[in-house]
Amino acid sequence: MSKNVLIVSASPRKGGNSDLLCDQFIQGVLESKNQVEKIFLKDKDINYCTGCGACYEKEANCSQTDDMGEILEKMIGQM
Repeated sequence: MSKNVLIVSASPRKGGNSDLLCDQFIQGVLESKNQVEKIFLKDKDINYCTGCGACYEKEANCSQTDDMGEILEKMIGQM
């Protein structure tokens, strides 16, 4: 059974040491016949929490309109 792996890179530089380590990890994932996706947080628009409490309401979503919803969906989908 193939697994889906999501790599979330918080490195400020593409091609830096952390990015190179991510790429080595990706090679291992692919060699194991699994699927992988890498996300660079630096390239995403992620706002700060405003403390509005919308996320605590039943079936409510975050009031922010940024890329975090997309990232969270991918993270939850990996479990």
